[in-house]
Amino acid sequence: MPFNSMKFCHPWHPCQQRVLYAVKQHLCDRRLHLVAAPGAGKTVLGLEVFRMLGKPAMVLSPTRMIRNQWIDRLEDFCETDTPRELPWVSRSFHQPGILTATTYQALLTRFPGECRDEEPEIQQIRKNPAEDDIHHFIAVLEQHHIRVLILDGVNQLRAEWWRALKTVCDNFPDMTLVTLTATPLYDVREPDRIEYEQLCGPVDEEISVPELVKAGILCPHQDFIRACDATVTEQKQIEDYDRQVLTVCQSLLNSREFEQIVCAHPWLHQTDIESDVVKSPDIAIALMSFLKARHCPDGQALMQVFALTSQDIPQLDRQLWQVLIDSVLFSDTFQHPQHLQPFVLQLQALLQDKGLLEKRVLSLESSSPATHFLSSSVAKIDACIDIHQLEYQQRGQDLRQAILTDYIRDEMLGSGQNNGEIKLGAWPVFEALASCSPVPDQLALLTERLTLLPSGLLPSLLMFIDPQQVRTELLADEQGYQGSRYVESCYVKVSAPPDQLSEAMTALFTSGKIKVLVSTSALLGQGWQVPVLNSLILASSAGSPVLTNLMRGRAMRFDPQNPHQVSAIWHLVALNTRSVSGFSDLLNLIRRFDSFTGLSEKDNSVESGFSRMDLNHLMLPSIAGQKISVSAHNRQTEARFRQLVQIESRWHHALAADSSDGRVMPAVTMVRKPEIRAHVLRHAFSWLTSQVFGPVLLALSYAYVFPPVWTYTMTFVVLIVAGVLLYKLPETVKTLRMLCRYLPADSALYQIGNALRDSLCQSGLIKTPMMQLKVRRARMPDGRFHLCLTGGTYYDASLFADCLAEIFAPVETPKFLLVCSGALSKCRDYYAVPRRFASGKETTQIFSRNWNKSVWPSELIDTESVEGRKVLLKARGQDVASVCREEV
Repeated sequence: MPFNSMKFCHPWHPCQQRVLYAVKQHLCDRRLHLVAAPGAGKTVLGLEVFRMLGKPAMVLSPTRMIRNQWIDRLEDFCETDTPRELPWVSRSFHQPGILTATTYQALLTRFPGECRDEEPEIQQIRKNPAEDDIHHFIAVLEQHHIRVLILDGVNQLRAEWWRALKTVCDNFPDMTLVTLTATPLYDVREPDRIEYEQLCGPVDEEISVPELVKAGILCPHQDFIRACDATVTEQKQIEDYDRQVLTVCQSLLNSREFEQIVCAHPWLHQTDIESDVVKSPDIAIALMSFLKARHCPDGQALMQVFALTSQDIPQLDRQLWQVLIDSVLFSDTFQHPQHLQPFVLQLQALLQDKGLLEKRVLSLESSSPATHFLSSSVAKIDACIDIHQLEYQQRGQDLRQAILTDYIRDEMLGSGQNNGEIKLGAWPVFEALASCSPVPDQLALLTERLTLLPSGLLPSLLMFIDPQQVRTELLADEQGYQGSRYVESCYVKVSAPPDQLSEAMTALFTSGKIKVLVSTSALLGQGWQVPVLNSLILASSAGSPVLTNLMRGRAMRFDPQNPHQVSAIWHLVALNTRSVSGFSDLLNLIRRFDSFTGLSEKDNSVESGFSRMDLNHLMLPSIAGQKISVSAHNRQTEARFRQLVQIESRWHHALAADSSDGRVMPAVTMVRKPEIRAHVLRHAFSWLTSQVFGPVLLALSYAYVFPPVWTYTMTFVVLIVAGVLLYKLPETVKTLRMLCRYLPADSALYQIGNALRDSLCQSGLIKTPMMQLKVRRARMPDGRFHLCLTGGTYYDASLFADCLAEIFAPVETPKFLLVCSGALSKCRDYYAVPRRFASGKETTQIFSRNWNKSVWPSELIDTESVEGRKVLLKARGQDVASVCREEV
């Protein structure tokens, strides 16, 4: 067995050592879930865990490049320069060793000899794992006694894969599962998040980007956003889509037949509908919005179910039209009258004819084609050129730039047909750059099937690859190529084994012989480790925050040869400021930024979210429908980029002010204060006025009206008042304490946080002693509040943040609700009981008791009961009303 001979030959970084100290504790449940930013050393940490466990293990990776890194990193543990030749190491799923490194795609192959070294990348995995494949995988694990699974990048898989891997773990109760990810899940539905957590367990430890920058493992960096106007053709396509949607919605709003269909909905006429409405409350809201727009009184009964008034009903926007029309066409809740069924068929045909309905998928709120037009806009090619020239002006010969796209777009090279149509891709970007770059002889293209290299660098390439395995040809030999003559004469097409070619091109890039490398996100977007990279352009339309964050990580590695290295990460956004749908690319970018932690442009602080970029001129006009000046935004971005030398010192100042060594603890950000604070303050002032100040004022009034000669009467009144005050003293003290406790603006948040902390400790979900844990809150300059739990482990803080987010989230379908009622008010506040507590009666009661003690006496409601469903709908209605008031 190799475990005794393995030893890491380098000193562990403090953040790595911190994680390793806690590994044994986290493995008590045979689950270790580690989130580590790119550059944190996930691979060596995983190998150290493999050594500590001392059992045969299989590592599943998303790409071949990462699979190979797991084996190559063994040279840091074993005295060998050729770890791939170790007898106990295997890259074959069908012939496992003590340590087997393979890809997820290999699990789809049940026959030896297939896909051993040619597994497609993770982006190409679209097929659900077949049941036969899963059974075969289980048989392989059983046959070779593998009881440790290490999952690298499992958050990139679809939910079907999580369920398949969970099936595997369920077959082996003694299986130890180690999950390593660069970023947690941010963009999945709650049911999928639950399935992911059931597979991997909650996050046990995290090594964050600021922590690594402070430790000198990652370099200072900053995100920049380059905007561009969509092309005329793209703008026309988007505006045509908006016009089609507006025409359809306006015609249906004026249609008598459509109104009859809506008014015939059973929910508008039946009683005891709560059990049906609670399953699809969005349909009910859409019904009420349509009836309000038509000034139809039929929605009154439904409004009573939600406890809403006419002012609380939202306006009929595209989102509600989407829900309403989709439910009319496909929902079982509608029962169309016989004479109106032809109208429904005609509506369906109309939507299909206008391109708004395809395969039962309705596109009114957002259109996949319209979104695609912007995310893959051809205008982004010119943006890449502008950024490249700007970077070269700033960095000169120190520039090491990579441009990542989603597609290669070299179809015309092999087909011999050129229709003149240009699409965003690696080849079009490369061709455009080659004709205007200040360093065309140091520009290269590296993709899965097309690699181009300046002719003068071919001898340098052959120093890293066996010439016998390299085949070259002039681009002019490609059938039908009619592009740039410069590209045709100065670049050579290179073919070689993929892994060797990638390593050779990376070596040329590292040495500086290649300064600009155009590639795809599938090839270099994950696992590509090149510390010299200082400029990254994400010309990718990937909407996933997880994948985008992985690509960002390529430009964060610290280069020991350049101690003052500062990297720039460029995001491209295409806009059509004249169209409602013209901001979809920007909205997707804003959503992706929720998973990025970086330096704020507003001050020297490290934050997450799009607001840190201080680009209100982009966000606010897009929301208000005002015109955005793309050129003015780009001038501002260029001015910020030219201050690149200040980013290093700003990072140092931001991290020096942080007492947590750069660690980012999970926190919840609140925009609105809970309404419970207003209830408490109103109750406290009302009680003090009526029960305490009232008798005193009565006595003073009596003394003023009547002559003071009535000594005995006055003494009697004073004694009565004193007796009343003395009797009320305990309640008065209690009320005054509550008043002082809730006067600060963030007091309600703090009390809810305390109730949650106490409940987590008392229920055993958190093992850290309660006295060590503190709820911290901070108010930001923009009025937001941050809450987090300190004094415990990362797992404690993560669990606290997850539960707190559930409490403050809009009410969906929780199993239990807490209903807080104002003592002298009709106001009611609803809060969901986190599912961690709702899973058992005892833990639910623990949470309810702590809530009543620390926050406010509240009623615990079971939403699965008849009365509970009615309360749940009222809670949903209150959320709708609050959103409507905010919009107004």
